[in-house]
Amino acid sequence: MMIFEILVVALTIYLTTSIAAAYTSSTLTTKITMAEEMRMMMDTLVGVPGDAMAMYPHKVSAYSFILTKGSISVFGVGEAHNLWVAREFILPQGYTAEGSVESVDAICLEKRGIKIVLRGCI
Repeated sequence: MMIFEILVVALTIYLTTSIAAAYTSSTLTTKITMAEEMRMMMDTLVGVPGDAMAMYPHKVSAYSFILTKGSISVFGVGEAHNLWVAREFILPQGYTAEGSVESVDAICLEKRGIKIVLRGCI
């Protein structure tokens, strides 16, 4: 009976760690993280007086981004719409946000007055 209990505990630990490892290495987690970071960058740019630019610090060539007035969407190149990850944000009155990029190494958010533009960086 004791050997059976040890086997069950070992199997439970193995399954838990393998599921956790698979989740952390998935592209879903990466897309969620990118969308959240982009949303926070938008909030930061709105709070900065004057014009500003922020560059996303990681290589993003495997992903595409769409920025609209109320959301940022992240998805893999050629990925079905139901697999996209979107995060919403609220801009102050009068602000606009737009832009889309696909398969570029680096992306930037640029604030010019009350307009925020998503574009590829040089």
